[in-house]
Amino acid sequence: MSTGTGAFVSRALKASAVAGILAVVAGYLPTGLEAQTRPASGAVPSLSGIWMRAGGAVVPKELPLNARGIALREAIDESLAPMYDCVPATVPHILGDPYNFSIEQRNDRVIIKFEKDAVTRTVWLEGHNHPAATNNDYALHGYSVGRYENGTLVVETTKYTFDPGGLEDKPPMVASSTQKKTIERYSRDGAKLMAEVTLEDRLILKEPVLFKFQFTPTKEALVEWPECDPVQARAPIDYMPVNQLKYGIR
Repeated sequence: MSTGTGAFVSRALKASAVAGILAVVAGYLPTGLEAQTRPASGAVPSLSGIWMRAGGAVVPKELPLNARGIALREAIDESLAPMYDCVPATVPHILGDPYNFSIEQRNDRVIIKFEKDAVTRTVWLEGHNHPAATNNDYALHGYSVGRYENGTLVVETTKYTFDPGGLEDKPPMVASSTQKKTIERYSRDGAKLMAEVTLEDRLILKEPVLFKFQFTPTKEALVEWPECDPVQARAPIDYMPVNQLKYGIR
């Protein structure tokens, strides 16, 4: 090999190496982590858009409550219903309400926005170095992490706070504990969005229960939900006759 040819090959190798580094930085080539965590082609369903209820919901007729759950159901009455203090509904019940919601799929997270109560949830996708949940991440809607499995978005939510209506938000209400966990599975069936929710709470339920919902796409923008007025929200309880309340206490 001549000196000139050797120099040319050396420059070519250096240029190739630099181009490779730039491609990784620009996102054209996967890093080792990206290569391991990026779903296979076709594994990510198209869920982004605005969705409306399509009927066909399947909900348990009765929750399999243990002794603690039965006692809580007997103790909780209408005055303790969180909605009368502007507290939004949580999963799975918010999916059963007749209001639209949107899904936005990003590279490292999924954003779910509900019309009702202007609720916004963030689902942190695995494999993107998001910090793990801490003891300070307990919240009404919990802490959600997600992943794609064979064309399905799987969302696991833990760290729910105690909620008087967390397992059943309509009378007779059933509270949920901080052990409440939901596993949501979102997939497509043609134009429809299918959602399955497994609800667990080992302190209150004897076994997990399954909810199913169906949604269809809509071009209608989400309605801007008015800010809840605490006085107006509490008004139904204030006007309810005391003898209609379980304990006569508002």
